[in-house]
Amino acid sequence: MFNMKNVGFQISKLRKANNMTQMELADRMGISFQAVSNWERGNSMPDISKLPELAQIFNVTMDEILCEKSELIESAANNKISEYLENNTVTPQQLADVAPLLKTEQVDMIFERVEKEMENSQEMHHVGFDDVLPLLPFLNNETITELARKAAETGSYKKVFEIAPFVERNALEQIVRGMEAERKSISDLVPFVSDALIDEIANNRYREEGLCSLDDIMPFIPRETLQKIAKEEYEKQGLKQFEPIAPFLERGFLNGLAQKAIKKDGIKAISGIAPFLDRDMLSEYIKEKYL
Repeated sequence: MFNMKNVGFQISKLRKANNMTQMELADRMGISFQAVSNWERGNSMPDISKLPELAQIFNVTMDEILCEKSELIESAANNKISEYLENNTVTPQQLADVAPLLKTEQVDMIFERVEKEMENSQEMHHVGFDDVLPLLPFLNNETITELARKAAETGSYKKVFEIAPFVERNALEQIVRGMEAERKSISDLVPFVSDALIDEIANNRYREEGLCSLDDIMPFIPRETLQKIAKEEYEKQGLKQFEPIAPFLERGFLNGLAQKAIKKDGIKAISGIAPFLDRDMLSEYIKEKYL
C-alpha cells in the first residue's frame, strides 16, 4: 500500500528542490495551499487526476512521486484502465492499495473485474468477503448495497453488519424488515436504521410478545415510543416487568409511575425498580409513612 507519509515527504522534497512555496505549487495546480500542506504532512494523497500534472511540474515520473511503481495507477491517470484490465488481473489487495488514489467510478470498474475473477478463477477461490472490506469507502452506494443484499440472501447477516455504515438506509431497512420477519437478531443493525422503523418494530413486538421481546433493541427505541409502551404496560400489570425497561426511561416519568404504584399497592410495588428511582422521592415517602 502507498505510504502517505513517504509520498508527502517526497512531494515536499520535490517542491523544495524546485524552489517553490506551498502557495506557489497550489496556485499552479488550481488547488488550495491547505491541500498541498495535507499532502506533505501525509494526511491525504493527491487525486489521481493531479498526479500527471504534479509529475510534469516537478519533471519526474509518477512513480517517483509515489515512491513505487504502479502500472495500474499510471493507466488510471491516463484513462486507460480498460486497456490495463484486458491484459492484467487485479486482486482485491492490489485494488485496496491503490483505491485511495482513484475516482469512485474507476474503483467500481476495477472491482467489477475483480469480482468476476474471484468467481471464475479456481486459483482465487479462497479470496473472501474480508478482502472487500478495505474497499468500502471507495465503492459507490449501489455496489455496496448489492453486496449487502447478496449477504442477506445467503443468511450472512454478520457480513451485512460489517458493511452496514456504508449501505443506503432504504436498502438496509429492507434487510432488517426481512430479518425481523424471520425472527433473526437485528440488534447489531438497529443503530443504522431510522427511528420510524425502530418504532414500528417495537410496537409490533410489544403487541405480539410483550415487554420481554424488546430487550435487544431497548436502548434504541425512541423515548416517546418507550414511554407509550411503558404506560400501556403499567395499566396492564403495574411495575412487575419493569426492570428491563426502567434504565431507559426518564427519571421523572418513572418516578410518576412509581408514585401511582405506591398509592395503589404500597411500597412493595416498586421493589424491582427502586435503583432507578429518585432518592429524594423515596426518602420523602419513607419520612411521611414511617418517621
